Amino acid sequence: MNVRKSNVFARFPKKDAVTICRVSDLLEDHYFSANDLADKFVELSQQVWGTISGGKFVWTKEMIMSHFKICPRFIFCAFCKGKVIATLTNMLIDQSSLNNHSSWLDKTGNGCLTTHKPKSRVGFGADLSVLKNAPKSASNKLVLAALVDGVIGEGLQAVYLGSRIPFYHKNSHMDVRNYVYGKRKNGKPFDPELYFYLKNGFEIVGIIPDYMEDPESLNYGVLIRWKNPFYWVTRMLPFLKPIIRFIGKKLFLRIPQIK
Repeated sequence: MNVRKSNVFARFPKKDAVTICRVSDLLEDHYFSANDLADKFVELSQQVWGTISGGKFVWTKEMIMSHFKICPRFIFCAFCKGKVIATLTNMLIDQSSLNNHSSWLDKTGNGCLTTHKPKSRVGFGADLSVLKNAPKSASNKLVLAALVDGVIGEGLQAVYLGSRIPFYHKNSHMDVRNYVYGKRKNGKPFDPELYFYLKNGFEIVGIIPDYMEDPESLNYGVLIRWKNPFYWVTRMLPFLKPIIRFIGKKLFLRIPQIK
């Protein structure tokens, strides 16, 4: 693999820093071939999802290559010490697919993102995968970069995703609505994964039975939404969008140091 420098990115991070990258930049600037980068995504997916539902939701290389072809602009990854430690895959979706409470497989075209709608103003988070030993800042930085660059910068109205509730199987004595909408004595939601999204500004839209085969969540998913507070501003003043994307790239996106 040939690695070259680019003047598109402001600077290199420290060795132990978490570096957030957009897949379209990595491929267009030839830091990775699609084939090599797809291998890294598959390896991480296997480590994160391999033990959940017998590995049924592990990305295959064919799926990843489909993602890179269809919407690389909306796919992000985090590097630390030259290794991919987290990935975030978004797509655009039509409102009807959100309203019908369909499964994850239906929403994502069986994981290939063939349901991506390029002209839609609504995003859908197909996947967020983070290694267990990744720095705590990785997921927060990844989500923030995707919201600023991929949602605000693209002028989307909102982004939705189906959150797992992996602690629900430990609290199955509770009604699922009470578990999802209820709070602990400290005011936090019962489920840590749902709490991660809510503290980042997402709101609960509804509960989806049979969202995906997930014994920990008892097959439930929680549809959540992050509304773009600048949607109407960028709609009325579209010249702001490339400015926001430029600022977002300078603030959040870097090219990783490769060992």
